[in-house]
Amino acid sequence: MTEQDNTPELVATVTTVGDPLRSAFAQAMGVLIEALPPGRMRDLAIEQLIGAHQRTEELLTRYRVLN
Repeated sequence: MTEQDNTPELVATVTTVGDPLRSAFAQAMGVLIEALPPGRMRDLAIEQLIGAHQRTEELLTRYRVLN
């Protein structure tokens, strides 16, 4: 019996016209996908990047509300 990697592949193209923050994170995600082989480490790196994007948007929103 052989072990199979059933990790889903990300193949969607992201269009981020007008949102430079989203564009930057989308580009970073593309670099990670190209640089790391499919597997748990790439999945973790992408999860961390998504979390960083969410935290950044929350902080910027909070900053805009307070100022």
